[in-house]
Amino acid sequence: MSWYRPRSWSLSVKIPFAHTVMIVAVALTIGIVVVAQARVQFREALEEKVLLMARDVAATAPEAILRNDYWALYNTLRQKASHLPVHIGEPRLLSGMVLDVDGRVLAHLDPVNHPLGLTLAPAEAAERRLLDDALKVLTPSVVMGGGSDGDFIESHVPVTFDQKRLGVVRMRASMNELNERIWRAGFTVLFLTLGLAAAGSLLGAVISSRMVHRLKALAEGMATVGRGEASQIRPLTAASRDEIGQVVARFNEMAAELAEKKRLEEKLAMSEKLASLGQVAAGVAHEVNNPLGGMLNCINTLKTHPDDPALVQRYLPLLEKGLNRIGATVQGLLVELHEEIEAKPCDLACLSDLRELVAAEIGDRKIVLNWDNHVPDEVCLGCSCPNLQQVVLNLTNNSIQAMPEGGALAFRSSRENDSLVMEVEDSGVGIPPEHQRHLFDPFFTSRPNGTGLGLWVTYQLVQKMRGTIQVESKPGQGSLFRVQLPIDGDAAGASTHDTV
Repeated sequence: MSWYRPRSWSLSVKIPFAHTVMIVAVALTIGIVVVAQARVQFREALEEKVLLMARDVAATAPEAILRNDYWALYNTLRQKASHLPVHIGEPRLLSGMVLDVDGRVLAHLDPVNHPLGLTLAPAEAAERRLLDDALKVLTPSVVMGGGSDGDFIESHVPVTFDQKRLGVVRMRASMNELNERIWRAGFTVLFLTLGLAAAGSLLGAVISSRMVHRLKALAEGMATVGRGEASQIRPLTAASRDEIGQVVARFNEMAAELAEKKRLEEKLAMSEKLASLGQVAAGVAHEVNNPLGGMLNCINTLKTHPDDPALVQRYLPLLEKGLNRIGATVQGLLVELHEEIEAKPCDLACLSDLRELVAAEIGDRKIVLNWDNHVPDEVCLGCSCPNLQQVVLNLTNNSIQAMPEGGALAFRSSRENDSLVMEVEDSGVGIPPEHQRHLFDPFFTSRPNGTGLGLWVTYQLVQKMRGTIQVESKPGQGSLFRVQLPIDGDAAGASTHDTV
């Protein structure tokens, strides 16, 4: 798994990570908002307290200034300053003073360093600007600044009497404690965030492990279904009623239905096999019992009259004919079970050899053979030559037997794209429509002496050669059998055309 590619992460990683990110984002957002609001509230409270102290001093200062009672002014300043307690974590009062309009000290909380009557002369430029602003102030105000003692808040309240400026009161409080409280609140939020993130990750890991476990079980079950092993699926346990639980329940229903379907299919396939076996067994019994009964009668007659040459001469051909009929039946059945040891691809030269065999089978019958082969001998098929010849001979023999009074037999072969097409057409009696759907069934025949295995064997051979066979026929108008087989090689050469 590539850690730099989130799409490749497992759900067991994605879900805890998403939980953690969400919890951290929410906790940090809330923490930042809370800390920011707390800082604003703390600062406003401190500004209000410092401004209130300066107002109280300015309210009583005019009388003391007019009477030059600077001791009373100092006591008032110190008394008001005591309202700001000095505790750990609480704001400290850095300085407090009363100045006249020229900047001379009328009262100071630090009288040793700022004696009465001396002009206040700050060394730092920032302090001098702040002093100039304080001497010019007309209404109470609060300013913020920073110096060697850190950040501070300072209030400026003018001292007036009868609309005449007498001086200004300055009260300064440190913001260091306020900043420390803000930092402590920030660290508290950070620790809470980390704690919530850890708890969220643990919770997400537990949830995701359960979820991923169920999803993996579903995936394995689907893979089992895809392999066609639905009967091997064990029902999954739906631990909850959420969406995954509903999917698990539906999956269990689907698996049960597929298992039942597979069981029914296997049962149906077995039934079809048994039915086919029964049909073949019945056909074999019928085809063997017919000649066998006649043969047994012949043997019993010969046993009764063993010295009668006429009976021996009469019944021996019948016995031979019956044995040949039984042998043909067994040979036809062996085609379906026989596996060729060496099935090498053949060329189509074997088709040219069939012409003489078909002509010999026609013999003295009044049948005209039209042999029309348009496929070069070099064309290669993925089947053995005997199988191909057997298909053609079975079809031509079937057509010959369908013309007892004579007629015309045509064989045509051609190449269509990557297929060999062979057609056997006769002008015989034709095939009724009700017989055509059973034409390739084993032991089905409409002729008294037929075995019903010729066309069935032909159909099996065509199927083994990955081909198709079709028939078109009307009673009294002959029949056309069309066989299409795949070609494995390229064609070259000329065609042959013969008429007998």
